[in-house]
Amino acid sequence: MPSRRERSSSSRKQLNQSTPGKRILLLGRLQELALYRAEVLRDRGFDVRTSTDCEEGLKLIRRSDFDAVILSYTLSSDTVEELAEEIREHCPTCPLVVIAQTPRTDRKIAPDAVALADDAPKALIDALRRVLRHH
Repeated sequence: MPSRRERSSSSRKQLNQSTPGKRILLLGRLQELALYRAEVLRDRGFDVRTSTDCEEGLKLIRRSDFDAVILSYTLSSDTVEELAEEIREHCPTCPLVVIAQTPRTDRKIAPDAVALADDAPKALIDALRRVLRHH
């Protein structure tokens, strides 16, 4: 019978393994916050790429195949609109989750889900699971 330490290690490995259908692109301006959110998502089994630079984000959107994209309103409104437009063009079946300060979002962006920034990582994880289940 495995020891408690071995079971705990095994559970962590299973939790940290990325699974098909969970490739996430996270775009936000604040690097430390993006890295924190990415780490939390990785701990839940998501395979996460991050970018805090608009140009790099556009390249990732155009070159890669993601199962969901997260946009943070720490980016300027114009940047969020531009990125949302690119996502819709290059990843038309890819759900878009927005992290915002309020539940109101710009109609041009039309996210599939909104996670309130103040509701911490749980709201983001719940939003991702919801949109991935429906797509």
